[in-house]
Amino acid sequence: MDELDIHKAFLGGEPIPGISFVHNDYVSIVAGEHRGTKGSLVNVYELGDDPTYIVENEAGFDIIVYQSHIRKSLAKDVDC
Repeated sequence: MDELDIHKAFLGGEPIPGISFVHNDYVSIVAGEHRGTKGSLVNVYELGDDPTYIVENEAGFDIIVYQSHIRKSLAKDVDC
């Protein structure tokens, strides 16, 4: 898979080997410099032993975060 195919697959919800999350998953960052931040997954940034994602944090900024540093989270402000 080339880089464009990876981005298309991620945005399309297709499985990608080594990728544990899907587009728009709401996540908590549990380690690293952005620990304590929450946001939504925008795209895969880079594959590898510990893939990285582009996460749009709640302030609206894009940050790069390792897969090992994030956990799926409950969505904020859910109306029932």
